[in-house]
Amino acid sequence: MSADKPFTKENLDSYLKELAKEFRKKNGNRMLAEIILLGGAFKVL
Repeated sequence: MSADKPFTKENLDSYLKELAKEFRKKNGNRMLAEIILLGGAFKVL
């Protein structure tokens, strides 16, 4: 994904799925993670 695109309701889910995929690739499925949305990203939801 391009970092040039702003966060919108339509693309935020795609960004989060891509982040999860990269996290699993680097850390495996056994490590848990929590994502906390703040600021503008939170307001988009």
